[in-house]
Amino acid sequence: MKTNRLSVLCLAGALLLTGVSFTSCLKGDDVDTNQYVGGISLNVFGPSPVARGGELRFLGSGMNQVTAVVIPGCADITDINVISDREIRITVPQEAQPGLVTLRTPNGDITTRTELTFTEPISIENFTPATVLPGDELTIEGEYLNLIHEVIFADDVTVTEEDFITHERNMIKLLVPEEAQTGQIILSDGEELPNLIYSEEDLVVTLPSVETVVNKENAKPGDVVEINGENLDLVRQMLMPDGTEVEFTVTSPTAIEFILPENASDGDVVVVPASGVKVTVAHLTMAVPTNLVATPASGLRGGDEIVLTGLNLDVVTSLSFPGVAENVQPASLSEKELTVVMPEAAQSGSLILNTKSGKQVSIVIETLKPLVGSYNPSSIPAGESLLINGQNLDLVASVTFGGGQTVAVSSSSASQLSVSVPMEAETGNIVLNMYNGETVEAPSLTITKPQCCYVMNLPEKVDAGALLELEVANGDKLTQVNVNGSQVQFILRDSKLMISLPAETVGEATLELVSSNGSISYQIEIVGSMGTLIYEGPLATGSWANSAQISSNMFATAQVGQVITVVVSDLQAGAQGSFKNSSWAAIAPGTEYFNIDGNFSLTITQDILTQLQSGGLIISGKNYTIESVYIK
Repeated sequence: MKTNRLSVLCLAGALLLTGVSFTSCLKGDDVDTNQYVGGISLNVFGPSPVARGGELRFLGSGMNQVTAVVIPGCADITDINVISDREIRITVPQEAQPGLVTLRTPNGDITTRTELTFTEPISIENFTPATVLPGDELTIEGEYLNLIHEVIFADDVTVTEEDFITHERNMIKLLVPEEAQTGQIILSDGEELPNLIYSEEDLVVTLPSVETVVNKENAKPGDVVEINGENLDLVRQMLMPDGTEVEFTVTSPTAIEFILPENASDGDVVVVPASGVKVTVAHLTMAVPTNLVATPASGLRGGDEIVLTGLNLDVVTSLSFPGVAENVQPASLSEKELTVVMPEAAQSGSLILNTKSGKQVSIVIETLKPLVGSYNPSSIPAGESLLINGQNLDLVASVTFGGGQTVAVSSSSASQLSVSVPMEAETGNIVLNMYNGETVEAPSLTITKPQCCYVMNLPEKVDAGALLELEVANGDKLTQVNVNGSQVQFILRDSKLMISLPAETVGEATLELVSSNGSISYQIEIVGSMGTLIYEGPLATGSWANSAQISSNMFATAQVGQVITVVVSDLQAGAQGSFKNSSWAAIAPGTEYFNIDGNFSLTITQDILTQLQSGGLIISGKNYTIESVYIK
């Protein structure tokens, strides 16, 4: 049975000491004996009677400043065990005699008012055997052992007299507990503040041991590991390097075996007997794939199957492709071969193989790249459609022209793609932006200014219903102006073009200038007629990553029946919107998420108004940009 001792500080009221006196060179001041009053003061000491060779304790304040303890019949005791500033302990010499005890301190001497008395001279003469196994019979020989009620082993493992096999004046016999560890044997009289008698020598408690620590290299889950040694039948637990427990089989006192689990990792395997002492029995080095070859390793595109050959491929759990956030599972797996399908978003770089043990290895792969052969025409006016001829052009999602303008591909095939040259484009190398995020620089393209009427400078935003004034070139060719496909009125004065914008058109709109020799279209942002602006972006939502949070004070004067409109741009496939309250819950049924194909709105009800005015509004979603939010 394993027990813990009560702190001796809790036993002060049970001791024999009723007071102390203080002999000082400082004018003979009386000592304040109130418990723990500060300074240097003694409150209690004990046990009394105490066994010679036993431990004597002193409790009070400033005990760490005591320099010596004086007991009649022996020299000053300076070998003091300082437990804290409130407790010290000493070992009572065999020559000690009954009488008052004195503590020497820098401020003077403290002398007890109660004499120290002694029990019969309890002693340990020897114990046998000196080395034991848990469960062995231990014989302790000494004097007055009949006064002993407990035997305490290292780590406070206690056997009480009820479990003694023999209990006599000169002998105690008992069985060594399974939890016992190597260390001194302590005899206790079992009192609240007990006499403790320590053996001079340590009792050696045998532990499981191995002939040599097994060095298991190139290990795999499922491998059987056999350990040879001594006393392995004492093992109660086996722990893997990560601390998890694994099942084992004791085939004999000298042999134990276990199977490596799926989560086995590099490090030491330890066994634990009942005493809790850990013994290292094996060191693991887990296998990783080697001699890797990828087929194909280059010219790869999304959907291609890659075959990896080598050794130990059966330990792979998943693969991490460069540019892809989520791991990919193997399509097939064996010790010497692995197949995996390449994701569409995968890029060139290191393909990482993740193993069961947490270790990683990598192999370099290279994606297929688009190649430009020619431009048609080779020199093109801005605003016109460009054909790019080459190879693998179906991998291109957009084109960035000189000057930094990026335009999505209109149509494409492996050998040709079409793209509109933006008005702001400049002569220079163009960049092909692949669907997987990689880029390829293509040869320089000569871009000239268009021959039809075009805008010199386009504002980022314009007001709905306003007269839009633009600086244009080739105005003499202009015949018509359209907004979102509908013809609108315009006035042209020299290079100044004034356009009357429809009051009902808000958000991203297409402005088209139609000339006698062609047409050019621009995307413009029309704002203002939606009511009061309560949020201004732009804010790209990403994949539900970002949200527009509008505070409650923006709705202080809002009314039931008003409409909140979200003006959007950059709509992508699968775009969704969402209206939520300050607790991130749907502000109304059906507003948790919904598909969108343009601007979207929310009509204010009384319930919605209450939520808006108490916590505000959260607008979120994915695959679109919030340009602005209005209430009207």
